[in-house]
Amino acid sequence: MEQTFNDLFNEKWETKQGLTSFVLRTFLDTAAGIAYEAILLFTEGDTMKTIFTNVKSPALISLLIVLPFMLMEVVNTQNFYVVFNIPLFGIMWLLPTLFIVVLIPIVQNIRAGNTLMAHPLSLLLRVILLLFIAWFWSSLVIDQMPCFLGVPNCD
Repeated sequence: MEQTFNDLFNEKWETKQGLTSFVLRTFLDTAAGIAYEAILLFTEGDTMKTIFTNVKSPALISLLIVLPFMLMEVVNTQNFYVVFNIPLFGIMWLLPTLFIVVLIPIVQNIRAGNTLMAHPLSLLLRVILLLFIAWFWSSLVIDQMPCFLGVPNCD
């Protein structure tokens, strides 16, 4: 492929014919090919390679984890004029989603029978990120627990 491009480019260069149009046409053709491949990959439904299918389950599991806290705040809040804390529950939903997405490759390697130490730097970074996410989420829940339980002036 590279040889074909070089031959066509050199031919256009030597004859001084439409070098700009050649480069533009090649760029557009490559961009269209990339878009076509991405659409084909998405429509085929290859679950290991599409982003949407890799995030659906973690997002649903995270919603099930956060839902009890949402219900506790709604049930225990006596003042109906209090604004529902959407940013708080959004962050509480996003953190477990990220946790599961980062954890999936580690679990897949273990289930495939691969050794965890094949890529120790990648594993170390994933474990550090998982620990940070878990710490941040648990700190957030501990900090907001009085609000979930309906304590007045909890903030």
